[in-house]
Amino acid sequence: MEFLQEILSAAGADTLRAFTVVPGFGGYFKGVKGVTEFSPGKIVLAVGDMRVSVEGENLTVGRYFMGDMFISGVISSVCIL
Repeated sequence: MEFLQEILSAAGADTLRAFTVVPGFGGYFKGVKGVTEFSPGKIVLAVGDMRVSVEGENLTVGRYFMGDMFISGVISSVCIL
């Protein structure tokens, strides 16, 4: 994780609000405050003052703890709204 934090810092990104997607498996999202929309094809997350839309197939919330969320399923797109 130190390498990821180094890359995000160099890019001027906020390391507390980041995500990683593993094709065909799911994604890890940091800084999640809540879920504003949920269906098997779309999950919208409240992340700071932004909304992040995760679209795909068979999406489920795998785990959520202290702002970190794992979404399982086949993620086809992630958009900041």
